[in-house]
Amino acid sequence: MSDNSNKQQFLVVIRDYTDEGALERRMAARPKHLEMAEKSYPNYIVCGGAIFDSHENRKMVGSAMICLAESEEELREKIAQDPYVTGKVWEKWDIYPYRKQVS
Repeated sequence: MSDNSNKQQFLVVIRDYTDEGALERRMAARPKHLEMAEKSYPNYIVCGGAIFDSHENRKMVGSAMICLAESEEELREKIAQDPYVTGKVWEKWDIYPYRKQVS
């Protein structure tokens, strides 16, 4: 396990593409995305999950993650390699400096 002491925490809020094929692409890329996420825990992705359009409908429309990186630039480079980016699932994302206060 690598040393995370020099890494900063970030909250990443991501929106999916909204075209007709977006959900199909998400489901096709999902196994590779989850495999990458599991391999990177806890040294890159601390926690994450899907954002839904509603609790009742549960259509996936985006993602949220808490990530560790030495810089925002490093984080952007890692996100760019994610199967959800290369598979045209994630359209845009916002990155916020973050610090966990409560578990």
